[in-house]
Amino acid sequence: MSQKPKNPTEQTQGNAPASSDAADKGNELSALTAERDNLQQERDALFDRLARATADFQNSRKRLEADKDQAIAFANSMLIKSLLPLLDNFERALAVDASKTDAASILKGMEIVHDQWVKVLKSQSLEVIAPEPGTPFDPSVMEALMHQPSEKYPESSVTQLVQKGYALLGRTLRPAHVIVSKGAE
Repeated sequence: MSQKPKNPTEQTQGNAPASSDAADKGNELSALTAERDNLQQERDALFDRLARATADFQNSRKRLEADKDQAIAFANSMLIKSLLPLLDNFERALAVDASKTDAASILKGMEIVHDQWVKVLKSQSLEVIAPEPGTPFDPSVMEALMHQPSEKYPESSVTQLVQKGYALLGRTLRPAHVIVSKGAE
């Protein structure tokens, strides 16, 4: 035999906490699901931004490498362009009939071309290293080919320039070849 509740309001009040807990849990679950969905969307957006930033970085790096390669490939173009008139003068000199030209005019032509070379190379910031006799030996810009005794110059000083050296923007390209004094014997 089943018992009936004495008061119909007791039945409603007894079931109310159970339905209220279920509703709260449902609302909480819905809120957690919505928060999870929002976090997943935010994560996906961040991954997308990271992928785009990485792609932009790689594209920039590739572009910079291409620009650098191009700059290296064309770095000497100004020098070569400035040397073309010298090449033209050499070709003109080679076209002259040697049997109809005297040595003095050939020498004069060579001096003109030499002066052009010097002018072009100086315009490209080339510096001549030509130490005078008596200059202290400097191994950063000179190379000693030999040592010889000298009454005239002190020890470790240049006695003779054998071959000029050259520097570009302060960096030695070829040291000057010199003979260095050992001092008096």
